[in-house]
Amino acid sequence: MRSLLLALFTGVVGGALLHIIIILALPSWTGSDAFSRVVALGETQQFFTLANEANVTGLFNDDPHLRSAVCRFDLQEAPLRITARGVVALWTLAIYDRHSDEVYSMNDRAAIGDGVDMILGTTAQMLKLRRNMPEALQRSIFVELENPEGFVVLRTIVPDPSSERQARGFLSEARCQPLALG
Repeated sequence: MRSLLLALFTGVVGGALLHIIIILALPSWTGSDAFSRVVALGETQQFFTLANEANVTGLFNDDPHLRSAVCRFDLQEAPLRITARGVVALWTLAIYDRHSDEVYSMNDRAAIGDGVDMILGTTAQMLKLRRNMPEALQRSIFVELENPEGFVVLRTIVPDPSSERQARGFLSEARCQPLALG
């Protein structure tokens, strides 16, 4: 009986201490997730090129052969069109929701054509687009998202120093713009 009471007391005190530690540590964890760091970069619907060294944002490439850019989006007003053109060794694109969970990814091997041409939208926006499909979007890839907020990460490989200029140009010319639903 005595050992049962001791175990019960230890469990209650241990649980209380654990909860106190978690509550005191929450402020240091808040704002350190990937979505919060992307929000801190700036406006929505604009690509920001990430540095290749550690910095105050906490968003950087640690691979010397990788260049990347990130664009935050909010689909509540309109769908989003992502485009990028250029000759690069390889590109990849990943879409994350506001919880930083990857919801879609693709690379240049799965694209239609040479570059990135993708439309992100909610179910209602996609239905409206498909009813009256503009010819300019016929070859776009359509991605329907449940959560209207998130971010896109566009990456390209730099296999050797001579391809640095093409990779930087590819990312700097990338667009992440709202699409008017006429």
